[in-house]
Formats: sequence, structure tokens, C-alpha cells
Amino acid sequence: MKKVLIGVSTAVLIASMSGIASAQMGASPTSAAMERLGKILSQQSLTARVVVIPPAGSDTKMPQVEVLMTMSKGKQRVEMDMSKMMGAAAAGKGGMPPGMGKMVTITRPDKKLIYQIMPDLNAYCEMPIPEASAATSGEAPKIERKDEGSEMVDKYKCEKVLVTVTTKDGTKTEAMTWEAKEFGGLPIKIETETPKGKVTMLLKDIKTDTPDASLFEPPAGATKHASMQEMMMSVMMQNMPH
Repeated sequence: MKKVLIGVSTAVLIASMSGIASAQMGASPTSAAMERLGKILSQQSLTARVVVIPPAGSDTKMPQVEVLMTMSKGKQRVEMDMSKMMGAAAAGKGGMPPGMGKMVTITRPDKKLIYQIMPDLNAYCEMPIPEASAATSGEAPKIERKDEGSEMVDKYKCEKVLVTVTTKDGTKTEAMTWEAKEFGGLPIKIETETPKGKVTMLLKDIKTDTPDASLFEPPAGATKHASMQEMMMSVMMQNMPH
């Protein structure tokens, strides 16, 4: 199977949105698989629900994460509804303030910009895509792939591949990936062992239609804020009792 080396921005985006960035970013099998996804889709389009299932019986109280991901020719859009993921408690006392539950992140490598959008408030801010850090711009980790046969995931025939990443200091981490032949080797399932147990990431309801270009722009008429901090402060001020 053809090997691919990938752009880090997709890995950062998807790992961050899935709530496992702290455990999986940097030189990890998850980031390697997500970079593979980014390479495959660099000139293609995809829309899918991304579901991240926490370890069974985990005492971390980590919720199941579900986001809508849209990609087209390097552009990326991720829609997240934290109020749904956190359940009813998010709307109660001490929970998430009104208007802050939904968040959309649009990454535009062509403009070197990231848009953070709060749809319920019709507000957004923009920030530059961070330059590569010393950790990501140094010596590349060794990525090994071992074929483990074929399996069906949902209705798709997949190649099951064990991905092992070895960093410069010799640290090894592993993840099992299921790469759908129908989508050119797209990883539609990833399992990673963590100290708390197995974390599973799934791509569901996959569509390859070309998305509308407006999905990768801030909403028309939305209020632009200078920074994320300013936008959050505006939300807090609107929710203060008068």
C-alpha cells in the first residue's frame, strides 16, 4: 500500500477537536493517521461525522465527542456542539454560558488563517496559523506500518494496519487503523491505547460531494472581534444580569 507523508495542520486540527490533543499530538500514531487523511484529501472533498469514544468505564468523565468535519482541497471546517456533548449539566448552574455551546473552526492554509466562529452569537475572530514549533520542525519520527489483514468497518472494506511511531529519543507508541479502500486508504477507524484504556475514533456518514465554498468563510454579516479573548469577553458581558 502506498505510503504518504503529510501536513501537520490537519493532524493538529482533528486531534484538538476530538479532545485528545494532549495525549495524541506530536509524534503519535494518531497524528500520523490523521496526516495520512490530510494528504489523501489535499485535492479532494469529504464530509463526515467524527466520533471519539472514550475508554469503557473510564473515571475521567470524558464525554463521547462528536463533531462534523468538512474538508475540501486543503480547507477544513469543524463544527462542535459542546452543550450536547456535556449533556444537560452544561446548561445548568455553573455550566456553559448561553451562546458558547457551538463553535466552528475553519482552517484556511491558502490564507494562513484560522477562523473561530460562534454561530449562535453571529460572531467570529481570525488568527494566523501557528508556525511549526521546534518540536514539529526537528527530526521527523520514524513511522512504521504493518499490515494486519482486511476487515469491514460499517459497509466499507478496510485494510487493517498497525502504525508504530518512534521518536528521536526511542519512545514508541502504537495505534491500529482501518483504511477504507473505497476512499483511497482513508483511515475511518483508529484505536489507541491510553493509560485509562482504549480510545476509538470513527468516521461516519462519509460523503465525498464538493461542499459549498461559503462553508469555509466567516458568516455574512457576522461581527468580527480582534481576538478569541475579546469575543469570549463579549459573550460574558452579554450574559451579565442588568
